[in-house]
Amino acid sequence: MFYDGHNAMISHVLCDLDGTILDTMDLILSSFHYTFEVGLGQTVSDRELLIYFGQTLDDQFRQMRPELSSSDIDRLVEIYRTHNHLEHDRHIGLIPGADQALKSLYQAGYPLGLVTSKRLDMAQHGLEMFDLWAYFSVVVHHDSTAQHKPRPDPILEALRMLSADPHSVVYIGDSPYDMQAAKSAGCRALGLAYNTFTVDDLVQAGADSVYTSWAAALHWIMGQND
Repeated sequence: MFYDGHNAMISHVLCDLDGTILDTMDLILSSFHYTFEVGLGQTVSDRELLIYFGQTLDDQFRQMRPELSSSDIDRLVEIYRTHNHLEHDRHIGLIPGADQALKSLYQAGYPLGLVTSKRLDMAQHGLEMFDLWAYFSVVVHHDSTAQHKPRPDPILEALRMLSADPHSVVYIGDSPYDMQAAKSAGCRALGLAYNTFTVDDLVQAGADSVYTSWAAALHWIMGQND
């Protein structure tokens, strides 16, 4: 544990997907590099790409290239998605310990919710590859809300679907945008610092707790109700 805030009983657990449950770093980076090269004839550094991880594709392209028109953004998103779908199954894995932690939470009776900026079809496909889809009671995806992380709307929608009190809910994510959305929604924000953002990045974004492994995060969640 690197940082821990106030204690609270936890009744529900919400999770981000990419970088939190699924290790999609290589897939996402290669898809962006391909899109910038094919769509714009440009190269882009990994460092620039990482700044915007955790937001929707539309928002990422819009912030990285604000001079582009809406039609240009739509074209880049389509190039990205086509390439990403073709390469998806060969380039993703699990964040270590995610499967066992989710199984343990599910078996312990915690209702689980997925809150992701991904589209539903790819979110479901990725989780089904590792037999994790059935663990989730609710799924909030790209098309579930008009506004996306770091705004609280997707998490608020999950809370509505679960009829859950935000003060008893923890949201687990790997990006500052996850932490900001969770705090804005009134939830506990648990950061998982694996291979995208650092512990300091997540703490500065408002995380109540930050861990570098699912095993430690699971131990913290279970410990809140002892």
